Amino acid sequence: MNKLVAIVGPTGTGKTKKAIELSKQEPSILVSADSRQVYRHMDIVTGKDHPKDITIHGIDIVDPDEPCSVAIWYDAVMPHIKQAWKEGKQVILVGGTGLYVKAITSGIATMQVPINQVLRDELSPLSIPELQAKLSSLDSLKLASMNHSDLLNPRRLIRAIEVAGHPEKSQIISCDSKLVGLKYSVESIERNKIQERVVSRLELGAITETKSLLSLYNPNLQSMSAIGYRSIIKFIEKSCTEDEMIEEWVSGELSYAKRQMTWFRKQPVIWYDVATRIWE
Repeated sequence: MNKLVAIVGPTGTGKTKKAIELSKQEPSILVSADSRQVYRHMDIVTGKDHPKDITIHGIDIVDPDEPCSVAIWYDAVMPHIKQAWKEGKQVILVGGTGLYVKAITSGIATMQVPINQVLRDELSPLSIPELQAKLSSLDSLKLASMNHSDLLNPRRLIRAIEVAGHPEKSQIISCDSKLVGLKYSVESIERNKIQERVVSRLELGAITETKSLLSLYNPNLQSMSAIGYRSIIKFIEKSCTEDEMIEEWVSGELSYAKRQMTWFRKQPVIWYDVATRIWE
């Protein structure tokens, strides 16, 4: 059976270090499930601080001005995963992007359905009731399963119509997966850890890295809106002080960590508290 262990959870909990330790126990490959580390040249702010002699697949797959999605990431890492399983190796998935983890462990049926801009242009003038009626005619079960918020969201209704009209769905890869989560139960400990990480990345040259990226890429790119970069850009543009930049960056990471926990609490994760060393 194809073996997979996913080390998941919020930012700043030492997931990569733990994954590397685990990889030394039996033949394994490491695969990053971090949507912020898919971009080349974006290293310090996103925390690509693993040892240079360790290979982690799934990072540096696109340039900052290129589009990326869970489907693009999936297509980049699956050849490595399949080869590992063919060789009888364990796959260790490490990262806090829940959608990436789900794509491997349980599959996302709509993942490979491409954007149909012509269809989107046709649908965009329609009202909410008209979009709902259109989706109902294509996939009434999908319409019935949508929550109240999605039912009133034209963007999500259009995407649902787009998916419903596409004949191909993604294949789900069968694997024996285990999800292990690392977390901090005490918020003050988590904040201190994230604060230390932010200060460390600034000392390593996060501002210089950002200035280099700004000399090559538009600051309005999706990649440049990542947590950390947007705060540094404000500082470079003199829109905030250094202390305000740090506080905003730390707050952004904490908010992201909460969103990560919200996602992973809904998954079958075995939790380990990093501070107390207690399993749940």
